[in-house]
Amino acid sequence: MRALVFHGPGDLRVEDVPRPEPQADGDVLVQVEVALTDGTDTKAFRRGHPVLLGSPPSAFGHELCGVDVASGRRVVAANSAPCGACDACRRGQETLCASLLPLLNGAYAEFVLVPERIARVNLLPVPAGMPAELAAMVEPLACCLHGVEAAGVQAGDTVAVIGLGPIGLMLCACVADAGGWPIGVGSRPERRALAPLFGAEPGDGAGADVVIEAAGSADAWQLALALVRPGGTVLAFGGLPRDARVEVDPYRIHYEEVTLRGAFHHAPRHVRAALAFLGSGAYPFERLITHQVGLEGVAGLLADPPRDYLKAAVVVSG
Repeated sequence: MRALVFHGPGDLRVEDVPRPEPQADGDVLVQVEVALTDGTDTKAFRRGHPVLLGSPPSAFGHELCGVDVASGRRVVAANSAPCGACDACRRGQETLCASLLPLLNGAYAEFVLVPERIARVNLLPVPAGMPAELAAMVEPLACCLHGVEAAGVQAGDTVAVIGLGPIGLMLCACVADAGGWPIGVGSRPERRALAPLFGAEPGDGAGADVVIEAAGSADAWQLALALVRPGGTVLAFGGLPRDARVEVDPYRIHYEEVTLRGAFHHAPRHVRAALAFLGSGAYPFERLITHQVGLEGVAGLLADPPRDYLKAAVVVSG
């Protein structure tokens, strides 16, 4: 089968590789209908990734919708599943599960094998009539739902979201759905223009009850800490390189009782909720898909994305 293989930063190759086959009861072979690009893949392509990818050469891509080869069902798969038995899972911190890794990769291929440990928990049937491109957004939207939950957003909270890429806009929709008032901070004018479609209004975010950093830069982390009100919460949602360092004002943390916390990944309840949210029609999530490419077009798109790029549908079959 044809698949996109990561050989190192900046080095993605379309290769003919053996089709994976189920190795244990419960493994599910999925024929990929469509995969989606995202910001994490862009970061991984440019600099590698400490969690997402294995040692190169590595399968690549993790947002997908496809068909269960054995049953013919259209399905979506999250890229992990908690074990439910370790200390973190028993505490309810499933995103910190000791057995969460390795994450599932390989969406940029004609077939992907979903192992039993994930298929048992996080392989979901796609509702009838839902477009494949929309269903494939379940994983990033699940991460956003977890982020808003971790931030403790309450009804009536003013929530500044720094960065209005696809994740930032999804976060705005999740905040609005939780009863908060999202304010989109930064980004280029054409992205700010999309904010009202996802329940937000553009603004500077100063004095917000909660500030969510969704730009994935050290500057944005520092801006988040500067914007939040005394007693408020900053959520570090955008990941940074492992060797990155961010200056934190200890006065704000101590004397102004600002809470700084992170959010990573998702739990099964977020995956299920995300699929229902996508199917609700509450927000035009399909507007986040701005381009369509084949496997051969992914590397060029990630290396030099067009100005109007948000996400791309990668058509790998047919």
